[in-house]
Amino acid sequence: MGIRVCHGFGSTGMEGNVGETFADIARQGKQIMVFYVGDHDPSGHSIEEDIHRREQNASGIEFTMKRLAIHPEDIARFNLPPQKIKATDSRAAGFKERFGKHAPTVELDALPVAELKRRVDVAISGLIDVEQWNRQIQVQEVELKCIRDIADRFRNLPQLGGVE
Repeated sequence: MGIRVCHGFGSTGMEGNVGETFADIARQGKQIMVFYVGDHDPSGHSIEEDIHRREQNASGIEFTMKRLAIHPEDIARFNLPPQKIKATDSRAAGFKERFGKHAPTVELDALPVAELKRRVDVAISGLIDVEQWNRQIQVQEVELKCIRDIADRFRNLPQLGGVE
């Protein structure tokens, strides 16, 4: 698992690093899930699509990408401060076609932090195999008990004194 923070569109160097990570994960037979959080505006949606496309091209590996925020319905649900689509944004036409001519835009920063944290927690938790997780906890507890037992035995061994 890893976190990549991008402010705007990603760089080619980042693509290579992520591509290598994805290749390592794919070699282990694991599926890749990428969670995206970004602005609800023309650039925010274009960045999401660009990251997906460029990383798949760089890695040669198919992966799933899921937007966690911001969604259009978040604006009303959390009473987020809407902004107008920037007329100068070259991606505005596609955004208007997808979300409506007068669709509001909202910055990610407007979403309450507790809600963003909840979404990330739910998304990650949803990927965990609970039975396997619990088995690993049990194994870990047994291993830690064995380590404590061995440490106690060493502490109770008679000291070797005066051996030359």
